[in-house]
Parts: sequence; C-alpha cells; structure tokens
Amino acid sequence: MKPSTMTAEEMTALTRLHAELEQAGTSQYEPLLETVADDPIYEFHPPGGQLIGLETIRSFYEEFLANFMPLVEDTILLGEWATGEACVHEYQLRLRVDGKLEDHQLMGVIYGSGDRIGGERLYGSPRLMDFMLGSFKEKLVPIEGISRWAKS
Repeated sequence: MKPSTMTAEEMTALTRLHAELEQAGTSQYEPLLETVADDPIYEFHPPGGQLIGLETIRSFYEEFLANFMPLVEDTILLGEWATGEACVHEYQLRLRVDGKLEDHQLMGVIYGSGDRIGGERLYGSPRLMDFMLGSFKEKLVPIEGISRWAKS
C-alpha cells in the first residue's frame, strides 16, 4: 500500500464522495470504484477477516449495492475525524428488515493510499456485518500478523 498523498481536507472530501456513491447505489458503480486504489484491503470486525484486491472489492460491491443498500432506510453521520492518512466515520444506519426498522451503529476507518482509498476497517454488530458481507463472509481471508496500516 502506498503512503497517502492527501491533506486532511482532501481525505475528507474523498471519503464523503465514496460514502455518497455507496448510498446512490448501482447507478454509481464505476465512479465508486474510481475512488479506490488498485490494491485495497477491507477489514470487517466482527468476524475479523479481510477482502483483498480490486477485483475482490469489485465483486463485493456488486453484491453490497444490490443486496445491502436496498435495506438502508437512513444513514446518519454521527461523527467524522480526518488526517491526511485516514478518516473515521461514525454512522447510525436504519435498516428495514422484514418490514421492521432496525438501528445499527457502524464505525469505519478509511485509509488513504496515494490519492485514493487504500482500504477500510469496519466495526459493527455481528448482525450488521452479516447483512453487509452477505456471501462474502465465507470469502474473508484471515487477518494475520501486524496490520498493513501500522506505522513503522
């Protein structure tokens, strides 16, 4: 992963654009992927696994946008903190599942790589992660050793 070349303001703008494109759904599929670096790593906690590489993330987003995003009734940004290296977003998501509203908390740490998003580390409830991951829960790669985002 490359070091970020962005300022805090650029990181904030990029991560906000990325979130807006996710919320827009499948009509914004290619612009969404253009915000992501060529070698992204997405981690999910729980269950504690990662998806690695642009083709894997492309496939993940196909499923995520088709199956998860239609459940989302509302996305409320509770907090946002940024440096040139990363941005943290804290959300409350309101999902409609089987006709009932469910509130879920989500924390995302989004890392820069060059001038794009190098990856995300997502934290939420097991139920939320199951919805978000869908069939990709079975495709997660174990996280081993020191995180690639650790400072040397």
